[in-house]
Amino acid sequence: MAMLIFFIAIWYSSLFFQTFFQHRYAAHGAFKMSKSWERVFYIFTYIAQGSSYMSPRAYAIMHRMHHAYTDTEKDPHSPKFSKNVFSMMLRTRNIYTNIFKEEQKLRNSLQKSSRLAGI
Repeated sequence: MAMLIFFIAIWYSSLFFQTFFQHRYAAHGAFKMSKSWERVFYIFTYIAQGSSYMSPRAYAIMHRMHHAYTDTEKDPHSPKFSKNVFSMMLRTRNIYTNIFKEEQKLRNSLQKSSRLAGI
């Protein structure tokens, strides 16, 4: 019984942090929070979501793409352009991974240029 309660608690906390932090805060900018609260929610989102965790910035980009291109081929998770739910999930994962990699490249490039600016 304790294990069932644990899994239900993780499930609902994952849903809460996905909705509150990644969707409402990161993707839609529905409200503001301080950097310290942002870090707290970042950590709790990471803990609650485990292996399904997504970078809030990359998630926001992908979600905004979804709103901009709803049900077109550019929509990252439209079921119209996938044969089944698994191919849709794989397509979404691939788009997210590409966004995340590009974000990392940009971040590394900016860090290098800011280090050089201080020389």
